[in-house]
Amino acid sequence: MQKSNRQPWAKQIPNSLNFSQEQVTFILGHSLRSLYDDVVTADLPDRLQALVQELENKQTPASNA
Repeated sequence: MQKSNRQPWAKQIPNSLNFSQEQVTFILGHSLRSLYDDVVTADLPDRLQALVQELENKQTPASNA
């Protein structure tokens, strides 16, 4: 028979961590931004930059029409 790993005092601790949707969104956004900030600010490799430029050149004439 397995022993419960829950402590008796754990039942007395209320679940008081209630966050609004706005707070959750802010916390997650801030956390993700801090994790990926260096990726977002890094320069594109030359090959990808060339592909982006090629796509932008294809879209430019269509937007002028």
